[in-house]
Amino acid sequence: MTPTTTDSVTPSSTSEQQRKAKRATAVAAFGTLIEYYDFSVYGYVAATLAVVFFPSDDPMIGLLNTLLVFGSAFAVRPLGALCFGWLGDRVGRRASLMASIGLMSVAAALTGMLPGYAQIGVAAPILLVVFRMLQGFSSGGEIGGAVSYIREWAEPHRRPLYISLVPSLGVLGKGAAAGIAALSASFLPSEAMEAWGWRIPFLLAVPLGILCLYLRLSIEDSPEYTASKADNTATTRPLKLLLAHHRAPLAKVVAIAVVQNTGVYLGTVFVAVYFSNILGFSKGQAATIVLLAVVAAAMFIPVAGLLGCRVGAKKLLTISYIVYAAVTIPSFLLMGQHSVTLAVIGLVIGMVPYALCSAGTLTLLPEMFPVQVRHTGVAFGHSVGAVLGGGLSPFVATWLIDVTGNNLAPAYILTGSGILGIAIVLGAVRNATTGAHLYR
Repeated sequence: MTPTTTDSVTPSSTSEQQRKAKRATAVAAFGTLIEYYDFSVYGYVAATLAVVFFPSDDPMIGLLNTLLVFGSAFAVRPLGALCFGWLGDRVGRRASLMASIGLMSVAAALTGMLPGYAQIGVAAPILLVVFRMLQGFSSGGEIGGAVSYIREWAEPHRRPLYISLVPSLGVLGKGAAAGIAALSASFLPSEAMEAWGWRIPFLLAVPLGILCLYLRLSIEDSPEYTASKADNTATTRPLKLLLAHHRAPLAKVVAIAVVQNTGVYLGTVFVAVYFSNILGFSKGQAATIVLLAVVAAAMFIPVAGLLGCRVGAKKLLTISYIVYAAVTIPSFLLMGQHSVTLAVIGLVIGMVPYALCSAGTLTLLPEMFPVQVRHTGVAFGHSVGAVLGGGLSPFVATWLIDVTGNNLAPAYILTGSGILGIAIVLGAVRNATTGAHLYR
C-alpha cells in the first residue's frame, strides 16, 4: 500500500508535494528534538536531583531513588500512547503532535520551579514523581506521531532517510540537555548547582515549547491520513481495531522496541550517571563526554538512514544487532580506563550500533500497521517496549553494579539485547503490512 494523495500527478504538483514533505519532516523532527531535550534533562542532572530531593547518608540509595523516579515516567508512557494515538488516528497527526509537546513543556517547566526536600519535605519528591509522570505520559505519543506523520508524507524510497531525522534530532535534543547540564556543572560550584543551577535546563522548556507549538501550527496533516478521512475509512476506535486485527504485528513492535530502548537509555542517558557516579569522572566531564558522543550519533543516524534506503530496514536492524553484540564490551572497557579521551572514543564506538538500530527501528515500525491504526500501534507498541527496555535498564544496571561490583554490567545488558534483537528481527518481515521494499 502506498500513500494516497489528492494532488494530480503533474511536475508542479509533485514538486509542491516534495516541498511540503520536506517541511513536514523538518517540523516534526524538530519537535522531537525539543521533546527529547525536555524528557532527557532529568537523566543528565540525576546525580544533583538525588541530593536535592532524596537526601541520604548513602549516595547510592539517593541515586537509586532518583533513577526510580526516572523510571516512573515509563510506567505511564503506554497510557499516553493510547491517548495521543487515539487523538492521532481519530482527529489527526498534527493535533496529537501539538498536544504532546505542549504537555511535555509544561511538565518540564513545573519541575524546574519545584522546591526541594529542604523546603517542603516529602511533598518535594512526591511532586517530582507527578511531574515526571506527566513527561512520560507526553512522550508516549511523540515518537508514534512523528514517525507516522513523516512516513505518510515521504516518498517510499526516501522514508528511511526522512524518518531517520526523528532519532537524529532526538539525539541532538539529548545532546542539548547534556550540553546545558555540562555548562551548568562546569561554571557553577556544586553548592550553587544544588541550590538553583539544576533548574536552568528545565526552565528552558518554556521558550522551546512555544517555538515548537508555533511551528507545528504551520503544517498540514499528512496526505495519506487526510485521504483516509475523506474516504471515510478512518476508524473512531483505533485501539479496538488494533487489538482485534493487528495483535501479531503489535507484539513484534513491542519486542523490537525493547531492544532499541535498552540501547537508547543505557547508551545516551544512563551513561552520564555511569561516568560520574560509577567511574569517578566529574559531573562536568561526564556531561561533556556524553555530549560529544551524542553529537556523533546525531551525524551517524542519517547515514544509517541512507543505508536503509539501499538495504531495507530488516537488514539494517540485523546489522545493528550484530554490531551491538560485537563492540559493546570493548567500548565499555575503553570507558573504564579513567581517561576522558578514551571514554569519548569508547562511547562514540557504542553510538554506531545505536545509530543503525534507531534508524532501522523507526523505519520499520510504522510499516507494520495500516493508516487507520498506525499512530496507536506504533505509539503503544514502542511505549510498552520503552517501559521494559528504557524504564528498567538504568535501574537494573545500577543495581547489578552495586551487587556484583562489576562495572561492565551495562555492557552485558546491551550485548544480550543485541543477541535478542537478532532473533526478533528475523521474523519481523512476515508481519509487515506495507512498504515491502523496506524488508529486503
